Amino acid sequence: MWSSSLKYVLVLCLTSANAAPAFSLSSLFERAIPATQFNSFSRFSQWAGAAYCFDNVNGQGKKLSCTAGGGFCPLVQDASTSITKSFEAGASKTRGFVAVDDTNKLIVVSFQGTSLLDENPADIITDLTLNRVKTNFCGTANTKDGCEIHEGFFKAANDAQVVVKPAVAAALAFHPGYKVVATGHSLGGAVAALTATLLRNSGTVVDLYTYGQPHIGTTDISNYIQSQAPALGSNNRVTHFNDIVPKLPFHNPGNWGHYYPEYFINIDAGAQTAANIQTINGNVFSTAGNEGTSSHLGPIGDIIVGISAHFEYFGAISSCSTEQPGTKIRSVEEEKSLL
Repeated sequence: MWSSSLKYVLVLCLTSANAAPAFSLSSLFERAIPATQFNSFSRFSQWAGAAYCFDNVNGQGKKLSCTAGGGFCPLVQDASTSITKSFEAGASKTRGFVAVDDTNKLIVVSFQGTSLLDENPADIITDLTLNRVKTNFCGTANTKDGCEIHEGFFKAANDAQVVVKPAVAAALAFHPGYKVVATGHSLGGAVAALTATLLRNSGTVVDLYTYGQPHIGTTDISNYIQSQAPALGSNNRVTHFNDIVPKLPFHNPGNWGHYYPEYFINIDAGAQTAANIQTINGNVFSTAGNEGTSSHLGPIGDIIVGISAHFEYFGAISSCSTEQPGTKIRSVEEEKSLL
């Protein structure tokens, strides 16, 4: 029996390409990241995970917590936080929150990833809307392809900005010295990247942290996001070993790509430490990190061996329940057991 996670990713793979690129993991990497950067990756993975919790995306005015939903975010829960805006935005029903962290002097925008456990049809439609549309996200830096962006992610980011932009502005008005961060896992990472781009375009400095983020476009948007750092904030795109989702939609056909650097967790299982996170530099597409991993068994083989890694970023990142407390749904571990 296949889980909803496996069936969903299979559909996305088969609708994005005829075959997966077959690369081996053989490139050299830069040295391990500093401990301070590793600590930031851990912290913001928990912020990304917190967006899966029903109470947090429906908890305006409350303190963030993951415990009731079965999640794990002690670095978030131990801080003095307040949700200034929770939302389900537009036709895409993009979910997330804007929160203030007085302990660490942060304003965090966090987006929920694809809600596979409650099978949110709006999320799945967003992911599977694979056409690219020309946009004005890149300003005048649209020299190659008209700043084409994945249509589903583009619509989700536009829905979200109506809520997020004024919420961030209001939070900054009260806390002018606080750092703004955008984060998310999976679909949430894609929307976070585009939201950070829009906020930066309006003059706000935003640090971006994404985990298991899929491709959002091709040359112009990838290069543009890359060019915004460091002046308008840092880009921190984290991938885990053979996670299938950052490879989607497949690079060919269409020249789908990513912004860099990529921070590649180069172990499949075990404790993730600074020593096994490598910095991959590139432009649009590089096989030196996650893109270069392969089962050598074709796209279905890549899905089977690569879906489990998508759930593990400094812990079980998507373990918090997206449904109201008391609703019986399968846990992430139960989902994995069905693979």
